[in-house]
Amino acid sequence: MIDHTSTRIEQQESALRRQNRRRYAFQRMLDATDRVLWQLEEMNRDGVKNVPAPLRAELREAVDLMPDQVREPLRDTGRVQDTLDSLFEVQERLFRWRFPDWDDTEPDDFDYAS
Repeated sequence: MIDHTSTRIEQQESALRRQNRRRYAFQRMLDATDRVLWQLEEMNRDGVKNVPAPLRAELREAVDLMPDQVREPLRDTGRVQDTLDSLFEVQERLFRWRFPDWDDTEPDDFDYAS
């Protein structure tokens, strides 16, 4: 009886860990892209033209576990601006992957004068 209960507890814990990994996958991917974006934006601000090798490796690691359709627009050309632009596209696709109805466009009738 105790063996059966222990086995059942282990199964439940394992199922909970899998569920939490899926639940927090989006947040982990978003955090990883945010870290790289922050560094790229600072480099862009400072006039740096080329992405250093360690940051390129971090970038590849950040998108490695993303679904193919999300990471597809990434351009790892080594140029800061190209990489920055493409990583914004990756992040937008990440939001659309997690929230299919997500829309960040503004309505055509938005009154900018107010």
